[in-house]
Amino acid sequence: MRFLFLVLFFLSFQCSKPTLNNPSDFASDAFQENETILCLTGQSSFCQGAIPVCTTCRFFSTSLTYNGDRGGIAGADAKCMSDAKKPPLPAGAVYKAFLVDDVNRVACTTANCATGGNAEHLNWILKPNTNYVRAVDNATITTTNSFGIFSSQTNDAEISTITGIFSGFQASGWTTRMTGGHCNRWMDGTNTPQLSASSSNQLYIASGGILCDTSSVILCVEQ
Repeated sequence: MRFLFLVLFFLSFQCSKPTLNNPSDFASDAFQENETILCLTGQSSFCQGAIPVCTTCRFFSTSLTYNGDRGGIAGADAKCMSDAKKPPLPAGAVYKAFLVDDVNRVACTTANCATGGNAEHLNWILKPNTNYVRAVDNATITTTNSFGIFSSQTNDAEISTITGIFSGFQASGWTTRMTGGHCNRWMDGTNTPQLSASSSNQLYIASGGILCDTSSVILCVEQ
C-alpha cells in the first residue's frame, strides 16, 4: 500500500533523477524507489524488462568456430549471445557457453558433485531437474538430476553430431581438468594439447586429445 500510494502521489509531479554523490547511493531504497517511479511514468530511458528464465531450456551450437582463445568464460558467453543461431525469442533470453575452467565456471569439485551437491557449483549453467532440448527442433537432449548434471542423453545436442568440442572437463565426473585442460582458462589459441568432449551426443564424457589451436563450435545453453 505504501508503494502504491507513492506511485499515485508522484504521478502528479515531474520526477527527476536524484543527485548521487556516493556509489552506495545506487543501492539505497530511495534510489530504487525513484527509478521505479521514473519507469512507470515513462521518464527514464534506462528501464529494462525482466530477463526471461527458462523452465525447459535449449542448447544450440554457434554458427562460427573458435580456437581455445575465446576471451575467457565471459568472452565465450558473449559469443553465444551475439551468434546468428541464437533463438530470437523470448526477447532478452540469456545463453551461456558449455565450458568450465578452474576459476570462473565450475560444475563439480568432486566426482558428480557427490560431496557438496549444488554447493560445488560456481557460475554453473545447467539447472537441477530440468529438461534440455535442441533449439532447432525441440528434441529432448537430456534431463538433469538434482545436482544439475546428467549421465546419459536421449538425443544429440545437435541434429548432426559434432565432434571435438572443447569443454574443460575431466574424462568423467563433471570436474574441471586442472592441468592444461581448459586452454589457460580459454585464453590460449596455441598448439597446447587439451581434452575435448567426445561428441555432442556424449557431453558428459571428455576424451580424445585436440590442440588449443583447433577450431570448433561453442555449445550454448539457455539460462
